[in-house]
Parts: sequence; C-alpha cells; structure tokens
Amino acid sequence: MLFRSVATDSLRETQLMRKLLLTTTALIALGSVSAVAADISLSGNMRFRYNTWSDDDTAVAGANNNSMTNVMQLWVKSSATLDNGLAIGTNTRINASGAIDRNWIDINGDFGQIDLGQQWTPSYANSLHEYWVGTIAGGNYMGGSTNTGVAAMNAAGFIGGTKNNKVVYRNSLAGINVAFSYGDAGATSEADEKSMAVNYTMPMMDGKLKLNYADISNDAANATSDESSGAELGVEYSAGFGRVYALQQNTEVKTAAGVKTTDQQNTTVGLNYKVNSATQLVFFNQNVDESGTTNINDEFSSNTVGVRHDMAGGLRIGLLHSNYEYTDASAAATNDDGSATRLEVRVNF
Repeated sequence: MLFRSVATDSLRETQLMRKLLLTTTALIALGSVSAVAADISLSGNMRFRYNTWSDDDTAVAGANNNSMTNVMQLWVKSSATLDNGLAIGTNTRINASGAIDRNWIDINGDFGQIDLGQQWTPSYANSLHEYWVGTIAGGNYMGGSTNTGVAAMNAAGFIGGTKNNKVVYRNSLAGINVAFSYGDAGATSEADEKSMAVNYTMPMMDGKLKLNYADISNDAANATSDESSGAELGVEYSAGFGRVYALQQNTEVKTAAGVKTTDQQNTTVGLNYKVNSATQLVFFNQNVDESGTTNINDEFSSNTVGVRHDMAGGLRIGLLHSNYEYTDASAAATNDDGSATRLEVRVNF
C-alpha cells in the first residue's frame, strides 16, 4: 500500500507538471509568433489553514470541531506590446489538483480594457466587501457549522458570479471607473450572466472617498428554473491609517412563477487599520435579514476581527476570529450561535 501511495502521488505530480509545462509552452509559443516577444512570468501562493469552531449544532458522532486544509495557486502570465500600441496579455491560474480555474486574455488600448475568458465578474472584483474579507485569512469563515440557515445567510455578503467564460469591458475617466460583463451559460442552458460595476473616487481631506455600485443577474436556465440577482451600494474612505467602509447588499432568487424564495438584505460596516507597513488589523460587522419564502423573517449577524502580518521572503501570517448568531423565525430549535477561528500561513512566490 505504501508503494502504491508513493506511485500514485508521483503520478499526480507528473500529471500536474505536464499540464504546467504544456500551458507554459503554449504561452511561449504564442509570444514567439508575434512581432513583439512576450514577457512570461510565474507566480503564486501556497496556504496552510488551521480551522476551529464551536456552535450550538448537534455534533455528528465522532466529529471534530477543527480541521486542517491547504490551498495552492499558480499563475502563468504573459504580456506584450504590439507595434500598433495595443498591450495584450494572458492570465492562467492553476490550482493544487492541476485544474485551470481562471484563464483569460486581456487587450488594452485607448478604448479601455477587454478581457476574454474565465475572468471575475465586475460585481465580485469591485465589491467593497469582497476586498475586505479576502485580505486577512481567506474568507468570511464561519467554521464547520452544518446549519443550512447559517450557510444561506452568511452567503449574503457575496454577490460574486460564476467562473464561466465571459466578455468583460473596463474603462476609467476623470475618477469614474466602469466595468461590464456578459457570460454565456452554454448550449444546454439559458442562464446567461450579466454584471456591471461603477465607482467614483474623489479626494477628501488627506485621503480618498469612493462611491461604489455593483450588480449581477442570472437568467433562468429554462422555462421552469429560478432566476437570481444581486446588487451592492457602498461607500469607502481610505487614507494613511487604512480604510473604513459601509455597504448595503440585496440578493434575490425568484421562481418561474415570480415567487421570491430568497430576498436578503445585508448591511456591513468594516475597518482596515494599518499598524505599520507590514501589519494590518481588520474588523467588520454583518447583519442579514431574510424576507423570501424559504427562510422568511430569519436573521443572521456576525462580528469578525483579524490580523495580518507580512514578513520578508513572501511569508504572511493571518488570524481571523468571528462570532455569529442565527435566528430561525419558523423553527427555534434550529437557532444557532457560535464562533470560528482560522489561522492561515501563506507563502507568496
């Protein structure tokens, strides 16, 4: 069994390296046929996470309230400037299993920027909440709770979208940044995805004030399927101390008959404080109310604090702790409150 395990691991590593070499070779070949040679770069990160939590859920027999996980991401990028002045590039992200989960072309010119492929939606890339959550320890972590209400309500802070192929257009003018995207769901589904974001940044005192709006919608896959949408309106002030922000998000899921099974209102306020150039502190409070038919009148709230410290050589340590409370308006027996902690050790390369 030991030799079989070693052989299996070796085969997996060989397959991963083969995929990486094929991807890199293809990018180099793409650059070599151009009149301008492309610059090729490799970068990425590896993260180890220790998670622990405590809540009111009835534990499954033998289950632990802790876990260890790891994440690996490898970026292969190319960039070049053509004779006509256009800047072009390719961006490919490979995860630990060897799968490509982000992959797009970008074209830049006086007209703005166009991205083609598996790119983030504007609603995700421009969300104030997404930026804050991801900076410390990799997400709005609520532990290993199996409570479906906690999972549904905690997800209200994310109006991200899919990893499907899409066309994204971006441009900036006089402090106004806009982005639009369209993603086709494919030949077997009509659940096309549309997203947009617009923000305006202006100087204020010793810092900058940003006003932000973003939304996303997914059409129904067929005549009997649900459609979904999400929107965010927020404001952020940044200066030498760090950043402070507040936002309001709404997420809806509607049946073919027009019934809103999900209708969540999420209010979040947060602070990111720079202790020094290497250390940051974070705090945010989230409150979610549900008026959709599935979990009508349910409520969820959480408070999260965290610290991140960057060291020499790309080493980063992050610690995130959250307390949360979920109230089930129709079944008090499934109310849940608890806490969760995540320690993340990350190496950027």
